[in-house]
Amino acid sequence: MSWLTDEAGRTVPPDERAPTPGEAAILPKQNYRCEAVLRREVERMFAESWLFVGTAAELAENHSFVTLDLPGIAVVVQNFRGELRAFQNVCTHRFNRIQTQERGRRPLMCGYHAWSFDQSGFPVGRPKREQFPVDTPEARERLCLPRYRVETCGAFVFVDVSGTAPPLDQYLGDIAAPLRAIGDAIGGEIQFDSVPHDCNWKLLVENVLECYHCAAVHPDSFIDGLGIGHHPIRDVVLSDGHSSCHFPRREIKREHLRRKILSHLADRAYAHDSFFHIFVFPNLFVSSQEGLTFYIGQALPVDARRTVLRTRVYEPHLALSEGARARQDMLNQQTVGIAGRVIAEDKVVLESVQRGLEVSSKPGVLGADEVRIAAFFDHYRHRMVSSHGG
Repeated sequence: MSWLTDEAGRTVPPDERAPTPGEAAILPKQNYRCEAVLRREVERMFAESWLFVGTAAELAENHSFVTLDLPGIAVVVQNFRGELRAFQNVCTHRFNRIQTQERGRRPLMCGYHAWSFDQSGFPVGRPKREQFPVDTPEARERLCLPRYRVETCGAFVFVDVSGTAPPLDQYLGDIAAPLRAIGDAIGGEIQFDSVPHDCNWKLLVENVLECYHCAAVHPDSFIDGLGIGHHPIRDVVLSDGHSSCHFPRREIKREHLRRKILSHLADRAYAHDSFFHIFVFPNLFVSSQEGLTFYIGQALPVDARRTVLRTRVYEPHLALSEGARARQDMLNQQTVGIAGRVIAEDKVVLESVQRGLEVSSKPGVLGADEVRIAAFFDHYRHRMVSSHGG
């Protein structure tokens, strides 16, 4: 059993401690503010899990890339003539980040001294290359980028930086099939964004795993606008830290007009009368609003008290006439507006929660409907005290 110390050197409880009866499995508040805890989280969860990096569409062209940054982890996934490779995104010459944008399309070339790397991670382009001899296997290896595993689940691209995670389908378990189905249904991307939050990454996870807060925080967007949040969740699936559920929808006041506006999407193959939400441990959120719009969110910790929420929003994959295309473009604008509003509303509350837990003398409690949060906490505790292989 490992005990940790905070920034001031004070001993903090182990993460696997048993909760008191009224605590209902809430994590210790120290876990939301201690850098030592975050380092352990990166070591035991992020570094030993399959991490989502992007979609197949983002990486479809030669030289296209997506980067992923976490404390102590820097990844780039790059397309080399149709083959995806993942490497540590740090030049082996003088430690410059190679790809400095979140995503884009350019060769894998360092901008400091123009070292360019091939699909094996070797710097084939080295100005004044005679100064960097590679006359032995050891010398060649020293210049190669550390390489990571890449696997896909339909349209979703993941990396394993430790090399110890099980095959991706095995890791995803019961979540793999619905994730593929959503990937098949996703059409064009209508927004990509990164939103900083002054709070711990786990607060973003907890927030999306329940809709108990929706009536108070999203009365116009979710409750009245989409008809989501009136009924209890259903079809809950819990699978080794991952989870999914449906948030049933209720007809809104102008339901007839809504159906008329959405009539061009009536023949979509992927349809459900709910808000369907998937969580992939440790930090990925994927949702479908009735198969009409799709959202991918990812909570990327910066430090113990700061997180970047990286988001993608998509329209459905469907052939549209010229008139339907114009209507869909209007709907896309509305979708982006609603998504931005929901994120902004949650951001205010989550940053307030972070400030509150810094001073609270009470342990916190979960309700019966917050079963997905409880499952996340259980798996989190397990991973914090044992490596992925046990």
